[in-house]
Amino acid sequence: MPAHLNESRDIRPAAPDPLVRELLALSRAQVLPLAAGDSRAFSCAPDDFLLAAAVQGSLSVSDQEHYTLLSQGQVLAFHPEGAFTLQSVSDSLCMTVTLRGEMVLRLLQDQLEEGGALFSTGAASVRSAVMALSVLEESGAVSGDLASSYAYSLLMELRISLRSRTSGQGGLSPLVESALAIIQEEFPYLEGLDELSQRLEVSKAHLIRTFTKATGISPGKYITRVRVEYAKLLLREEDSSVTYAAEASGFANANYFAKVFRRETGMSPSEFLESTPRTRERVKHPESAPSLW
Repeated sequence: MPAHLNESRDIRPAAPDPLVRELLALSRAQVLPLAAGDSRAFSCAPDDFLLAAAVQGSLSVSDQEHYTLLSQGQVLAFHPEGAFTLQSVSDSLCMTVTLRGEMVLRLLQDQLEEGGALFSTGAASVRSAVMALSVLEESGAVSGDLASSYAYSLLMELRISLRSRTSGQGGLSPLVESALAIIQEEFPYLEGLDELSQRLEVSKAHLIRTFTKATGISPGKYITRVRVEYAKLLLREEDSSVTYAAEASGFANANYFAKVFRRETGMSPSEFLESTPRTRERVKHPESAPSLW
């Protein structure tokens, strides 16, 4: 990793011309190198639209009602509703871009579901835009109009990457995409990697090797992180319990859940309960799958 990518960067371009600002403005870009398990909490203005890219490694994005896990190369485009959290699944490099203006929805609205859209590719485009802005900032203030032009190019590249993926070009391999889909939809009921590899009709060793190379994390670790992230959502419910969160997330029992939870988060489920605001609204749980962006 280049030395300058080992350091956090917070780039804030100047405001563009008012006419341009109404259409599309790039108000902030960030470079966030994260060690495994690190997390960052954020809050955005009501009009903000965020692009979060897993440039290297894997990370999760979550708020009170949603979460998704980004594998290396993926981008999540979403409209935050209040505070949200980025957490690294493996050592990772995250880059974020904050956008405003009516052009964002015009270009992405046909891809949005529940306020977000996941792009299997696109992190390279985010990286290119953020690093260009970073270089410009080293020479002085970044022009708002120029930043808007980068934002437009970035959104168009995301649309092109989506069309390419739909056409079968680029993106993750079918094996990895199928594994991710099964895990994210059925993680509470998966018996383990033996079942997953049998369903995918490959050997467990091949699954582990292919999945780890594509995402930066083993499939077993990925299942664990998905379960822990979902358990954290359940523990935020006002009437939730540690036992319920453990069972609903797919852990064999509350004791094992507590051990894994502490290893992944650095605190016990009870400590997490004490440190996290509770909500009266139950986490959306349509049949078997958690609510995902």
